Amino acid sequence: MSPGKSSSRVAGFLLIAAIACHPTFAAPSASGAQNGLVPYSAAPPASGALKQGETATRYPIVLVPGLTGTDRYSGTLDYFYGVKSDLERGGAQVFVANISGFQRETGSKGRGEQLLAYVKSVLTLTGADKVNLIGHSQGGMSARYVAAVAPELVASVTTIGTPHRGSEVADYVTQTLRDDPTGWAAPIVSAIMNIYGMLTSSNHNPNQNAAAAMQFLTTSGAAKFNARFPSAGLGAPGSCRSGAPVEFVRDANGNIQKHLLYSWTGSAIRPFVWGSGAVTPWDASVKAFDRALWMNPATVALEATGALMIARGAGTNDGVVSTCSSMYGDVISVAYKWNHSDEINQLMGAVGGNAEDPLAVFRAHANRLKIAGV
Repeated sequence: MSPGKSSSRVAGFLLIAAIACHPTFAAPSASGAQNGLVPYSAAPPASGALKQGETATRYPIVLVPGLTGTDRYSGTLDYFYGVKSDLERGGAQVFVANISGFQRETGSKGRGEQLLAYVKSVLTLTGADKVNLIGHSQGGMSARYVAAVAPELVASVTTIGTPHRGSEVADYVTQTLRDDPTGWAAPIVSAIMNIYGMLTSSNHNPNQNAAAAMQFLTTSGAAKFNARFPSAGLGAPGSCRSGAPVEFVRDANGNIQKHLLYSWTGSAIRPFVWGSGAVTPWDASVKAFDRALWMNPATVALEATGALMIARGAGTNDGVVSTCSSMYGDVISVAYKWNHSDEINQLMGAVGGNAEDPLAVFRAHANRLKIAGV
């Protein structure tokens, strides 16, 4: 392949991937899953009516953004759009972590240590003993890191569309950059994304490392993280199953700490198999002439990345993370008709016409945590 063609392929796909991961490119039963598998028809309903005290959990809730994430993009648009205020109306104490949008989890500069510092600040502010961590995408890995290194500070870990087994999109991007014969694409793209991450961060955080973040999110990068920070919530590799709904972790003082573990994900991008055996991806989240197709650029971008994932054997996915990769702990559902952007109610609530209400699902989960005593 010529350098020109390689650079064009890298630039074109990374533009699609960036739009897919970043929403600002445009101005229930807790035991319902059996072995981590939920049929598409079994997405648990969530009531849209907010009741007084419904979300008043014992411990504060800390929402953790994923790749490209910050608490508020450029200080204006919430990453978890409408989630914090909605949960607070029901009585919850809710905080949104502001950590590097592009960075690995481990190390002194990693997102994990940044989140740990943030959790400690929340505990100091509130006087609470523990927090409930809810992470979207890579944010779920950040939450797992804190639960592993400071288990005494965590009551529960919930992951949403988190690539516990890595993402085929990350595999494709890293391989494409690696194959560039000029050797220029990787450092140039990384530098651009680092600047982008700093500019869109609410506090213009200069601690950005896009190359390290993308490598971490590959299937091999996730496997290394899982080996270093194992969790009972993970099923066996390659099984497409979740693990235990509870884990018990020994802290630095030798005390055993209990963590409740949950997950859910969107599964909008699905393979349709024709009689001839040919496979065509289709988007279950949208209707014909759906407003999400023109109001949210991530919708079309995630259809493209989701099709790539299906072509690479990932199966049903949200455009970034496969349902199998997302399974962790007590799987609330893998049946929501959401793409990766819908999961956090982006762009500004413009989810697909077939999609469930993300706010209602967050609300139902906060109530689930309340009932569980955390």
